[in-house]
Amino acid sequence: MTQSSPRQEFIAGCRDISPVLLGSIPFGFVAGIAAVSAGMSALEGIALSVLAFSGIAQLVVSQLVAANSPFLVTVAAAFVVSLRLMMYSAALSPHLAHLDRRWRILLSFLMTDQSFAMTVKRFNEATDRAYVHWHFLGSATTLYLSWQAAVAFGVLAGASVPATWSLDFAVVLTFLALLVPAVRTRADLAAACVAGLVVLIAAGLPYRLALVVASIAGIAAGMAIELTRRR
Repeated sequence: MTQSSPRQEFIAGCRDISPVLLGSIPFGFVAGIAAVSAGMSALEGIALSVLAFSGIAQLVVSQLVAANSPFLVTVAAAFVVSLRLMMYSAALSPHLAHLDRRWRILLSFLMTDQSFAMTVKRFNEATDRAYVHWHFLGSATTLYLSWQAAVAFGVLAGASVPATWSLDFAVVLTFLALLVPAVRTRADLAAACVAGLVVLIAAGLPYRLALVVASIAGIAAGMAIELTRRR
């Protein structure tokens, strides 16, 4: 059996992630528009994307910046919606713990929902796992570069579009498009319903704190249903 090489795994990662770009590129475009619609400059919108690299977190930050929320509230909201990445890291840790710190830092920065799913699939299929982290790097790098290009295009396009067009409504549509396919289990449904109910009840809170409160309530509800199911 021929052993795979780092180059082969990297190229395979780039190839395997390609179909995902059909959905991530339009999403990145909307995220760029949302940043400009929130009042950020083109440089700020692009910098947010380059440093954060999280579509949902970027949209949440854009919404809170538009509402003039305090810095700590904005950071807290981005942290809450990014908690899932900690679970992803824990799931991949047994496979990547042998790598040196530089590798782990790089891969943790590039981790997304898509690259995580792709890497788990590759680990399950591969008979030779010595260089599967290169597959992770290939898929994540491809996604990162295409995402940044899409966001930059959205930022530039959004800056030239009149505010009366209200393109920021595209953010709402994007969240709905992300939510519907993600609801697959009772825990998912409970999290979505509780979060939706709480955000309506807490809508009067200042600085859009309703978003943070609803996110925490939704996560708690989903975890409660999942723990009950396991018992």
